[in-house]
Amino acid sequence: MSPSDQTPNAATGTSEAVHTVPAYINGAELPLSSAFDVHSPSANTFIHRSASATVDDALSAVTAAQAAFPAWRDLPPSAKRDIFLKTAEIFKSRADELTKYMVDETGSDAGWAAFNVNLATDMLVDVAGRVSSIKGDFPTTSDPGTSAIVYKEPYGVILAIAPW
Repeated sequence: MSPSDQTPNAATGTSEAVHTVPAYINGAELPLSSAFDVHSPSANTFIHRSASATVDDALSAVTAAQAAFPAWRDLPPSAKRDIFLKTAEIFKSRADELTKYMVDETGSDAGWAAFNVNLATDMLVDVAGRVSSIKGDFPTTSDPGTSAIVYKEPYGVILAIAPW
């Protein structure tokens, strides 16, 4: 454990191990070269450390996602549905814990945090219900001798970064 993974404890005069929230890339915890302290904005207390991704780390995550994309694209709708439903089940079973994390990390009101956790859970269930109903279309064209097909498929990998 490096000194950056220690925090002094004034009460005991010792150092204690500090949890660092890892990055997950390609389904595995990945130690990154740097981390930052996370403090509660409402309590002004240290909570934990978080892995800090570099541009190369983000590109590595995108590359891993691109490599996994064909397998996701080719999954049958029922398998995708089951993944979304299992994720919603995990959110629901850990709602109190997730709400606490949000309150601690963002300084939000517990009601607002719980609303967001419940909304995310509901959205996962909603998407699960829609997966098997995604359909293409055969639109009418302006030329009677021409046919068209709209084929819907997953777009691909998108990188999103939360603002907090």
